[in-house]
Amino acid sequence: MFEKTKALIVGLYERFMPRFWLNLKPQYQWAFGIAVVVTLYLATGLFRFGGPVTEKAQAKTNAVPIVRVARLSAVPHEATITLRGHTEALHQVDVRAEVDGVIASLHFEKGDRVKQGQVLCEIKLNDRGALAAQAGAQMAQASKELDVARELFKDGFRSKTQMAQAQAAYEAAKAGAATMDIHLANTRIRAPFAGIVEERYANVGDYLPVGSKCAMVLAPEPFLAIGTVSEELVSQIAPGNKARVKLVTGENVEGTVRFVAEHADPATRTFRVEVEVPNPDAKLRSGVSADIMIVPLKQVPAYRISPGILVLDDSGMVGVRVVQNGVARFLAVQVISDGPDGMWIAGLPLTTDIVTVGQEFVSNGERVKPVFDKKPW
Repeated sequence: MFEKTKALIVGLYERFMPRFWLNLKPQYQWAFGIAVVVTLYLATGLFRFGGPVTEKAQAKTNAVPIVRVARLSAVPHEATITLRGHTEALHQVDVRAEVDGVIASLHFEKGDRVKQGQVLCEIKLNDRGALAAQAGAQMAQASKELDVARELFKDGFRSKTQMAQAQAAYEAAKAGAATMDIHLANTRIRAPFAGIVEERYANVGDYLPVGSKCAMVLAPEPFLAIGTVSEELVSQIAPGNKARVKLVTGENVEGTVRFVAEHADPATRTFRVEVEVPNPDAKLRSGVSADIMIVPLKQVPAYRISPGILVLDDSGMVGVRVVQNGVARFLAVQVISDGPDGMWIAGLPLTTDIVTVGQEFVSNGERVKPVFDKKPW
């Protein structure tokens, strides 16, 4: 019975299928057959797994998304501009040798406090002492010869030319002696100002050519906090503005803006800003990362929010999602301060329904169902 049925099916298949199809290999016939079935399924949707879509499921698909919102009203807030920067000593100098020679002695250690003019490094005199004595003797001789020439000139035994020559010889000898005194003084390398020795570059016995570094001296006060501000905000900052500086090491100090650059950095299009801060106990360190909060002399209507509700639009602009007449909208904002009391933003209407939960799941212009949250954060 099975053989007869199989023969009947094969006969019908060979009778109705085209000749080119029967000439194909069986695996190709199966592949093309499966492809035809899949195409019919995708085109007609006749075959549905799990049964037809119910009206209830379709209604759920078309439901308006729910978002949580907070109705905020603007309050006057002191505007601040926060810059990312670092600390830097106002005076930091590498003390260098002005004459060459071998170091005879050092009078400091790293971390020592030094006074202005204190000797840091001494270079061996070698023959400089003898040359200075020689220059002094030559000056003394030239001085006596000048005195004799003056007496003879009064008595008429010297001409004006001879008198001028004696005067010139004395001035040359005097200059030579002064030069040697300077060379002698330069063998003692001194601190240019009171400060802290931050680095030692040489040891006893090292040879220092002219211009070589002996030590680095850093002035602990005043100190600077340096940051950069964008070209959009630079007009709001001026010398004299108050500032608060928070260091990553934990220190918090207050200072004053002392400098705002007039020329932008060509690479970043930002302007350098320097804030002078006190450092009487030398607790601040140079090169520490810092947040610089500058306080322009004005107040603006602002809102306190959680930073987590901020979103970016397609162009990268910072803003928030709001609900206006049941529709989600993106509104750009300006961050005016970010501190322990939260983030403050400006640029919104005086009363605004801000989306606090679900803002990342709705798009601009989409209809939403707002659920008001009395305590969003």
